[in-house]
Amino acid sequence: MKTKFLTIIYFSFFSITCFSQKNEIKSAENEFKNGRFQQSINILNNAEYLIFNAEEADQSEFYNLKAKVLTGLFETNIEPSKNIALAIAAYQDLIAAEKASGKFKYSVLAIEAIKKIKADLLKSAIADIEAKRFSEGASKMHSIYLGNKKDTINLYYAASYYKDAKDYTNAIKLYEELEMLKFSGKGLGYYAVNKETGVDQFFNSILSRDLSVKAGTHIKPRVEKLPSKRTEIYTNMAFIYLNKKDLDKSEWCNNKILEINPKDPSAYLNLAYLKIDAKKIVMDEMSNLGTSAKDMKVYDELIIKKDNLIIKAISYLEKGNVAIPNDQDIYKLLLNLYRAMDMTTQYNALKARI
Repeated sequence: MKTKFLTIIYFSFFSITCFSQKNEIKSAENEFKNGRFQQSINILNNAEYLIFNAEEADQSEFYNLKAKVLTGLFETNIEPSKNIALAIAAYQDLIAAEKASGKFKYSVLAIEAIKKIKADLLKSAIADIEAKRFSEGASKMHSIYLGNKKDTINLYYAASYYKDAKDYTNAIKLYEELEMLKFSGKGLGYYAVNKETGVDQFFNSILSRDLSVKAGTHIKPRVEKLPSKRTEIYTNMAFIYLNKKDLDKSEWCNNKILEINPKDPSAYLNLAYLKIDAKKIVMDEMSNLGTSAKDMKVYDELIIKKDNLIIKAISYLEKGNVAIPNDQDIYKLLLNLYRAMDMTTQYNALKARI
């Protein structure tokens, strides 16, 4: 009797839930048809917890409607980067749900919709970059990446374009993600000749290249192997960290560059200048001290700290001078620091050797 009673309760609850699901989908659809996209997505977001135990047909309807509503929000320029990525994710949820059920109602349309969204976004992003609207192009490239995180090259381009836009906050966030993913960028580059200019143009993907060839604006498509981009990424990260006054992280990035290429002169010079910049900060602290016994003690400690920073800068330059003995910039800065630290023996030895 108890089991029968529990069964009745379960089916009653299940029926109520199913009714609620259908009712929420219908309400959201009405809002969507009337162009009230925000109201529609609010209803769908609030009802999403109901969909996990829904029938396959209701799941398909839910995700199909959600994707269309999010696309509507994107097309009306409401948080476009966020909403277009969510639209792609909703279509992917739809495809996964129909694959699990074995009943395919919207999957083909969803696949085509994803392709169209990505193609349109890519085309729009390329137009933004060519017009030097780097921030807009970066945002779109990031949305394409969020729609398929396996294609990390789009994350790389998004970070690069944010840097070009001088949006260092977003740029460093994406560069840090690339570093965490151990992105190298090795792969294939896609090129085609611009018919109007005759210039061999690089494309972010085979899709964008083939679209241009198909449109008749480009000819002679070709493929080329691309080298690693890790040095470029660490160089850009080092620059941004320096811009943000984070000297420690900038130093870490330059050391990562030397792990990749021990003969990179810029990295040795940057490491030395970072220590010189840190020395300036210490000197500012010294100039703000008074003449009390306590301040004079701090002053003496800061003198030692200042000298140690220059000694560290010298050590970087000495390593650089060994790795690249003919680099004039390393040589000149090292001579200047030897002179500043009264390191006469080292100064004369270096000058005599060059």
